[in-house]
Amino acid sequence: MFMSLLLNFYRVMTRIRTFERAAYELYTGGKLPGFLHLSIGQEAVSVGACLALRADDTMASTHRGHGDTIAKGVSVESAMAELFGRVTGTCHAKGGSMHIADFSQGILGANGIIAAGVPITVGAALSAKYRKTDQVALAFFGDGATGTGVLHEGMNMAMLWQLPMIFVRQNNRYAESTPMVEHTGIVDVVQWACGYGMPGVRVDGNDVLAVYDTVSKAVERARMGGGPSFIDCETYRWYGHNIGDPGTWRPKEEIDAWRAKDPIARLKIKILEDGIAGEADLDEIEAEEQARMDAAVIAAEAAPKPELHEALEGLYVDEQLGQMAIRGVRS
Repeated sequence: MFMSLLLNFYRVMTRIRTFERAAYELYTGGKLPGFLHLSIGQEAVSVGACLALRADDTMASTHRGHGDTIAKGVSVESAMAELFGRVTGTCHAKGGSMHIADFSQGILGANGIIAAGVPITVGAALSAKYRKTDQVALAFFGDGATGTGVLHEGMNMAMLWQLPMIFVRQNNRYAESTPMVEHTGIVDVVQWACGYGMPGVRVDGNDVLAVYDTVSKAVERARMGGGPSFIDCETYRWYGHNIGDPGTWRPKEEIDAWRAKDPIARLKIKILEDGIAGEADLDEIEAEEQARMDAAVIAAEAAPKPELHEALEGLYVDEQLGQMAIRGVRS
C-alpha cells in the first residue's frame, strides 16, 4: 500500500509539472490565449493535500490552480483544452487557466479573486454538516490571502460552527512580488489560526509525505466532528508571479536554494533509496505522462472553438428559465 502510494505521488506530481511545462512552452510560443500562473515547485502541496481527500470531498483553489485541480482529479486532456479555449475543456472554454472547476470531482473552482475560495469551501463544509455527511472541504490560498477579511471571517465561522474545514496555505513567501514581512503584521500566521481556537501547524511543503500525513490527520479529525484545522505549507514557486514576470527580482541565491529542494527530485531519491522502484520504473512513468501530455495538446488544438451563442448557455440550472432571463422575459 505504501509503495503504491509513493509511486502514485510521483506520477501525479510528474503529471502536473509536465502539464505546466507544456503550458509554458505553448504560451510563450503564442499558441495559448489568456494568462498563466505557474505552480512549478509547489507540486507536493497540491498532491499531498488532494490525495488525502476522498473523491466526494470538496476543494477550492486559487489563480495558480493547475496543480491543485489536476491533483484532485481534473484530466490533463480537459484542462489543456480549457487553456486552449475549446469546447472540450473542463468548463467548455468559459473558465480558462484561472477558473477551472469540475463539480464531479469535488472541485468548486480555481479562482482569480484572492482568497475567494475560502468562503466557498466554508459554505461547502456547512452544507456537509447540515446534510450530516462526513465530507470535508479544503481551501488552498496563498500569502496574499492572509490579510483579507474573508479568510479571517471564514476561519471564525468554521470554528464557531465546528465545520469540517481544512485551511491550507501555500506559503511561497510572496504575495505577487511583496514578501510577507512587508504586507502582514505577524509573520507566523499559524498563531492566527490558534487564536481562533483551531489547531495550526507548519509543514515542509516540499515533502509530499509530510503534507499528506498532516492533511490526512486534519481530515480524519474533521470527519469525526473535531472541527477545522489550519496547515501552513512552506514551499516556493520557481517562476515569477505570472507568465509575464521573469521573477528575476528575487535573489538568485534564494531561487537556487529552493530549486535544490525540488519536491519531485526529493521523492525520487526516497523511492530509489527505499528500493520501492528503480530508475527504469520512474523513467517509464515520466515517459507515459509526457506521451499523454503530447496527445492532450494535439487533441486540444484540433478541438472546435465555441460558437458565440454558447457564451449564454449553461448559466442557469433550469435552462428554460435561463432562456427567459436571457430574453428579458418575466414569469
